[in-house]
Amino acid sequence: MIASLSDTGIDGAHYTMDSTGDGWLVAIDPAVGKPRVLGPVVDRLGAGLRQQNRQVDMPERLRVRLVLHAGDVLVDQDGHFGDQLNFAFRLLEAQELRDLLGQASGPLLVCVSDAVYQQVIAQRHEGLDPAAFEAVWLKYKEVPRLGWVHAPGESGLAARTGLLALDVQKGIS
Repeated sequence: MIASLSDTGIDGAHYTMDSTGDGWLVAIDPAVGKPRVLGPVVDRLGAGLRQQNRQVDMPERLRVRLVLHAGDVLVDQDGHFGDQLNFAFRLLEAQELRDLLGQASGPLLVCVSDAVYQQVIAQRHEGLDPAAFEAVWLKYKEVPRLGWVHAPGESGLAARTGLLALDVQKGIS
């Protein structure tokens, strides 16, 4: 992840990384911009994962769920916390997201919150393609939350797996 950020010109002063035990919480300065993360950083991360996975045996290959949500968080000496962060982790921990990654052909599955989709992707900021994302209802602790998923290099993953949220209209103009 650090290489994906630095390779796209994002300086270490503009993000923090905290281990979550089996993953990372990366808090990125809003000045960097969500389109930059969803475009160049995701592209670089996907390419880096594919390259690394070609060099190792199957049990050592990495598969990554990446969730992007935006909002105000609280920061103190113990780290980041707050409702917006809790929401992002609920998307990340949803079984449906795990199932989608298991069915994806590549090593990376990106999920954005509905707010990020509507404010950034649906508006086509910096060339982002709304058609590359599919609406999915994700449940964690039995509460459904809308997420938009993208598996780089393939399309129709949610539809093929029966997880596409057919009751959601895309806000594409």
